[in-house]
Order: sequence, then structure tokens, then C-alpha cells
Amino acid sequence: MTDPETPVAVNRPATSPDGRRVLGMVPGKPVAGDRKEPDEQDLVMVWPHLLVRHAVAAMSMLLLVLVVSVFFDAPLRSVANPTLTPNPEKAPWYFAALQELLSHFHPLVAGVLIPTGIIVGLVALPYIDNGSEQRVRYRKVAVAMFTLFLVAWIVLTIIGFAFRGPNWDWVWPWTDWHGEL
Repeated sequence: MTDPETPVAVNRPATSPDGRRVLGMVPGKPVAGDRKEPDEQDLVMVWPHLLVRHAVAAMSMLLLVLVVSVFFDAPLRSVANPTLTPNPEKAPWYFAALQELLSHFHPLVAGVLIPTGIIVGLVALPYIDNGSEQRVRYRKVAVAMFTLFLVAWIVLTIIGFAFRGPNWDWVWPWTDWHGEL
């Protein structure tokens, strides 16, 4: 039992000097330097300024796509016939590099191991090139590995899309075009 005369500690929320409640206050200066207060001229309100710009950009792009779709037809084929497969049957351009890899390697290697290796390599890239400098000119390993991956994938995409003809044979695109735009 507590004595009625003894004061009991009450847990009250901390308040800032101007009387507002805060979770906690730490005296002193921030470690990173002085706190910068934003100027009124640096502030841009989200509504209406930013959202109106985004809405105008989205509507402009929608209008552009609508106009292009009115003047150009989509390159659609006839209704699918399960008894007749066109030669060459190509994957869409974004899978052309993978289809090109499949023509050179076993499906397990081309469809699972190489893409998994690429993804694991890109995930491990920050740990391989872990220098403290963030400018691109000092990140030579990261830039070289990413450039190598990107160039290889673009070359495989172009080869699979433009340089492959019937029976997946090599054809020059200026003599016999088999790509679909």
C-alpha cells in the first residue's frame, strides 16, 4: 500500500518547448550537422502543382497512344490454327534473347541456369563492388559487369529477332525479313 501523502510518478508524454506533444526529445545538435529549415520558395505543394503535372502528362500520353492507334493497325495474324505452325515461330522481342540462348544450349542451361546466374550476379553486384565512392567513374567493376550483361542481352535480342529465318537458320535481314514489327 502506498501512503496517500507520498507523490506518485505519473507517466506524461513529453512536450516540445512550444507545447506540442512529441515522442521524445534528445538534447544537442544532429550528428550530420545543422538542421536545414526549408525556405518557403523551395516548397512545392503536392496538390495541385505536382498531381496536376502528372495528370497532364498521363493524359498527353494517353492521347498520343489513341491517335497512333487510330492511324495504324496492330500487326495481328489470323486466328490461331493448331495444325499449322508458322516457320519461323519467334518469341516476342523481349524474349528473343532467351530463345536465341535456347537454340545454342540445353534448355536447363539456357532457361534456368543462365537467367538465374544473371539475376544472382546483379543482386551480388553491390557486395562485389562495395567501395564507399558512389560516383560512376570510380565503380569500374559494377559498370563493367552491367555493361557486359546489357550488351550481351541486346546483341542476343537483335540476333534472335532480325537474323533468324525458317528453321532458325541465319538470314541477313536486308535479303529476307522474318521479323514482326
